[in-house]
Amino acid sequence: MSTEDPSSRPRRSAPVVLLVVTVLCVLLLASATHPGANQVPAEGADDGMTVLRSAAEAEGETHYAAVRRVTGPDGRPASLRVANHPDRGIVFAPVASEDEPFVVEASQALESLDDRLLEMLRDTYRVVDAGRTEIDGRPARLVEAVRADGTVAGRFWVDTGSGLLVGRTAYGRDGGAALSMNLTDLEMVEGEWPERASTGQPWGEALDAREREDLRSEGWELREHLTWDLRLVDARSTRYEGRKVVHAVYSDGLAQISLFLQRGKLGTDHSSIPSGGYVGTEQGGTGISPGHDTLFGDDVGQYRTMWQADGFVFTVLADAPADLATSAVTALPSPEGPGFWDRVERGLDRMGPL
Repeated sequence: MSTEDPSSRPRRSAPVVLLVVTVLCVLLLASATHPGANQVPAEGADDGMTVLRSAAEAEGETHYAAVRRVTGPDGRPASLRVANHPDRGIVFAPVASEDEPFVVEASQALESLDDRLLEMLRDTYRVVDAGRTEIDGRPARLVEAVRADGTVAGRFWVDTGSGLLVGRTAYGRDGGAALSMNLTDLEMVEGEWPERASTGQPWGEALDAREREDLRSEGWELREHLTWDLRLVDARSTRYEGRKVVHAVYSDGLAQISLFLQRGKLGTDHSSIPSGGYVGTEQGGTGISPGHDTLFGDDVGQYRTMWQADGFVFTVLADAPADLATSAVTALPSPEGPGFWDRVERGLDRMGPL
């Protein structure tokens, strides 16, 4: 990401415009409707939480080796060999590749179910124990995350024998599978720990509540809730080329949205169209607000977009259904362009003199 020092310009005062906009706001508020059934937390007993909490505990206690398969909206899977060592972390290695393995240390968050994700899942959805089932020929327990309108937002499969989470799928509002993960070739063995491997380090220093509030007072867009169903579950800060960068992770318990913030503006060489086979939302996905560039998604369900606004560069990476990624992006400040008051004044000019 290329950034430059932000510039500012004075605002114009417009008393008549203020009056008109105030009237418009009153009319809009008076005509507001109640949120739909899929825009509120789901009520009801969360009897599936016990199953998922047990699965989270098993992940932290069980040695295993498996192949992790991740499938995006187009149905094409990407696979990695994994070896879980509860006291050390988890090793990822590309299948049929000589690439160096990658280690995620046990202390790193959000790699699997943890208390923060489980809490958000419970608060957003009704978490239902759907009973016994099978996955890849293995007996399993099925847990469903159900929206307030009764549609299924996600499913979890917990292996009966080991208690491990061996499959999960997030669904878009259209009912289609948006992102799936499942473990195959599961073995309860310690698995190989590589002599040489890249080790993921925690991304910067964790920000506590006071530090987050201080950043907000300085103009950083670091909300505790991005939308009603996306809560801040992790926030960190580091420095890149001498400048502060903040990484905020939001989740509904099923999917994750990463927001990167940095003061500055995009360089002139920035292209809004990423390479590598990304497909824009305008090609069959959920729409994006007109002010944004197209929101792009790759073949394993990750969406990304980048823009500048209010003296900051915003970058969003989303392992999430397209509709959730879109709601996250549109909840943030709109990309820079003609100012709000400029647009209002042009609209008033078209209406004629007051």
